[in-house]
Amino acid sequence: MSLARHFSLRKRLTVFAAVGSMVVFTAGALLLYHDLSRELSETITAELAVRLDDLDTSLAEGATPSPNPSVLAQAIRPDGTVIVPDGADPLLDDVTLARAADGPVIIDRGVPGVGGHARIFARPIAGSPPSAPVIGVAAISTGALAAARHRLALVLFATGPALAAVVALAVWVLAGAALHPVRRMAREASTISMTEPGRRLPQPPGRDEIAELGGTLNAMLDRIEDTLTHERAFIDDAAHELRTPLAVLRGELELAALDPTDPVTVGAGLASALEETDRLTRLTTDLLTLARADAGQLVPRSSRIDLLGASRAIAERLLCREGVAVDVRGKPVMAEADGDWLAQIVTNLIANAKGYAATSIRIAVSRKGRQARLVVADDGPGFPAELLPHVFDRFARGDLARGRTEGGTGLGLAITASLVHAQGGTIRATNGPPLGGACVVVTLPLGSSPTRDASKS
Repeated sequence: MSLARHFSLRKRLTVFAAVGSMVVFTAGALLLYHDLSRELSETITAELAVRLDDLDTSLAEGATPSPNPSVLAQAIRPDGTVIVPDGADPLLDDVTLARAADGPVIIDRGVPGVGGHARIFARPIAGSPPSAPVIGVAAISTGALAAARHRLALVLFATGPALAAVVALAVWVLAGAALHPVRRMAREASTISMTEPGRRLPQPPGRDEIAELGGTLNAMLDRIEDTLTHERAFIDDAAHELRTPLAVLRGELELAALDPTDPVTVGAGLASALEETDRLTRLTTDLLTLARADAGQLVPRSSRIDLLGASRAIAERLLCREGVAVDVRGKPVMAEADGDWLAQIVTNLIANAKGYAATSIRIAVSRKGRQARLVVADDGPGFPAELLPHVFDRFARGDLARGRTEGGTGLGLAITASLVHAQGGTIRATNGPPLGGACVVVTLPLGSSPTRDASKS
């Protein structure tokens, strides 16, 4: 199982910080140990070289070298005879002497009279004849070097865990302080329910990431509450819209049942019942379309459609009330759209304009960039100012529409917007030009040209 399942974020940060500090400290300790050991070793070798230089100078001047209690020095001939000090046992064997006659030799080993840990530096003495060279040998104890290395290793070994513990404690405290607002928001979020609208998470002060998280979560709660409020209103409006035709339908059927022998009463009741049934059917179909749009299940069967021709055919088919003229203008533009959906879009827009137009409705088709553009405008009073930002919401209707006996359900423009968006288009509503009333602008993707289609095939 992963580390995340066993440990909290605070514990994981602490573990990672402790392990990371140990890795960094170990790497640094190794480098420090290596550098210090090298420096100390080079210092010892330099001291031996100085002692050999003193021995070289003394022999060249014919003087006896001054003794040095810390450094043992000898001058040895290649046959092993010790010149200085006279009669002493040589520090090097014949093989090592032969090597030293060719160049400097450094050996670490025990030397009698110096110690179990010693360094020997041997090289030819300058000025000695090549036929009978003299080898200068200097030896010094390296016990201090070994002791220094040992002490350094102990210090580093003890300091590493202590440093990791200090880092882990610091990270534990800092992580706890940094995550405290998150923990507080989590506790608060676990107690928020649908019965407490408007309740929000405590907003941490500052402008850091935690404060940004709190603001983002509160904004998300705002959106969720808005959505739920919208859905509750939608359900209430849907229930109201369904209750009215059902009540009318029940009343008509009860009236017809009072005197089933009267053909006039029965016929009128059945005709009214059929009208209410049609209204229920349209309403349930519209609700189903909106539900499919919310679920992302609206999939268009796109094809190349002449937007101008389709708009003109639908306008001619719809019966406008007397005194309202429909003007369809523009040039043929091929749009990539679902034919049935496009017909419903144009039908809904013309029906909406027809209900408020004073004398005329204008439908304009044009091309704008890579989009086909459809504009439906009327010379009516336009959308109410308070309704304009919500004109494509479900059951959004002005007071005038709510008072009309033949008024719609307020779903036409909502369904139109859903169908437009499902086809990759845009829709917006304004008041004003070109006729001074309401104006709805729809854009849809342009249909690919036949030559392009042929090239792709």
